[in-house]
Amino acid sequence: MDQIVHRVLWFDRFALDLTRGCLRTADQDIDLRPKAIEVLQHLAENAGRLVHKQELFEAVWPNVTVCDDTLVQCIRELRLKLGDDGHRLIKTVPRRGYLLDATVSAQAPRWLSDGPAAKPPQGPQKIATLPEDMPTAVTANKANKAGMWRATGAGLICVVLGAAYLLGWPVSDANPVHVRATGDAPVAPHPHASFKDCENCPEMVALAAGEFMMGSPEDERGRRNVEGLPRRVVIGRPIAIGKFEVTVDQFSAFVTETGMMAGNQCHTIVNLDGNAGVWGPPQASFRQPGFEVTGSQPVVCISWHEAQAYAAWLSRRTGKPYRLPTEAEWEYAARAGTRTTYSYGDDETALCAYARFADLDSRFGWRNTCRSNTTTHGPLPVGTLKPNPWGIFDMHGNAWEWVEDCWTPNSSEIPTDGSAFSHPGSCEIGVVRGGSWAAGAPRNRSASRWSTVAASHFQHTGFRVALSLGE
Repeated sequence: MDQIVHRVLWFDRFALDLTRGCLRTADQDIDLRPKAIEVLQHLAENAGRLVHKQELFEAVWPNVTVCDDTLVQCIRELRLKLGDDGHRLIKTVPRRGYLLDATVSAQAPRWLSDGPAAKPPQGPQKIATLPEDMPTAVTANKANKAGMWRATGAGLICVVLGAAYLLGWPVSDANPVHVRATGDAPVAPHPHASFKDCENCPEMVALAAGEFMMGSPEDERGRRNVEGLPRRVVIGRPIAIGKFEVTVDQFSAFVTETGMMAGNQCHTIVNLDGNAGVWGPPQASFRQPGFEVTGSQPVVCISWHEAQAYAAWLSRRTGKPYRLPTEAEWEYAARAGTRTTYSYGDDETALCAYARFADLDSRFGWRNTCRSNTTTHGPLPVGTLKPNPWGIFDMHGNAWEWVEDCWTPNSSEIPTDGSAFSHPGSCEIGVVRGGSWAAGAPRNRSASRWSTVAASHFQHTGFRVALSLGE
């Protein structure tokens, strides 16, 4: 007789047994109605992603018309049965849907096999997946020329920025069983040579060809499945990357010379309380992003298309192939030879020396980690804080940075030769890296990657440029 293989999804201190159709903890089964089990299954298979109500209706009640209250009752039952953890694990995004805020695995957690005295990890081991400084939703409809989003009835598809990696097996090209070495030694500073191609051009840092491990190990605090397990990526040719993020002055020169329209299309955070920011209507611009700005700050309120236009203008001006860095190139430069959470090591409490982020002195409800003695809103002038070991500044924090790639939640699709992932046609959803002045510490990790609509403008999003050398 064939052996029955049980399919179990593990999260937090719970096991969702899909074969038996039940939920259990280490010491008891938890009785749930079948539809509540199906709702939890769909949330678990999309953990870390906002699941729109309509998506749940189609997954759990296909071809049946049910009212919102039916789903609400299932969510209420799940939270009740999950006990004190119910509201922590199942988050509500008002008028949109629900999100399972947990790391889900098809393998039993390590603590379960450590003996009868073992307990599930608590507190700081929990991985927060709701992006506190990012907009809560994007649509699959194309943004219009003003960068605003359109949504029509059932055609609205809500996706949390940073749309989650669907449950599956991340593909690792070279090191599928990589485990972080305990106490990785910090890499000694080794600044690379820098240069400028014109007076107002960004200063560039030259990087030799090389290889690195892209992604994050399973035990990295703040990790999300969309980052993938560490896999070997080869940067096959020398490149240069901006020593700093592109500044307001540098972008202003481009706007002045090209006559590009820079209207009030930018969204600002209007509610700083709670676990997530609320975004106001588009009314700001890169010159007036909602906080006092100087010419040496990173330019923000920039869309992916505008960042591409700046790089193309820089290419015409210098005769050199300027562009946005690919995701792989960006992480290669950010890590600067390290495999740790941040380019300086794993200690979050040291982040204030390297990154402008939502630290304990900020005004954000999600502030954490350390104190910078800076209470003002917005990024710092570029280069204010410490660089990474290769002499590149603000790869952690200050402003989210557009990269060349189109978004994919499946990290195995990111090329391992350093090139960009792209879709046929244009990118409707792009990728931002590096965190920002409004992001909590986990968002500022070297491996952190999030999706956002390519035509969107937000007061924490800018970019830096790259350059292929030897062409």
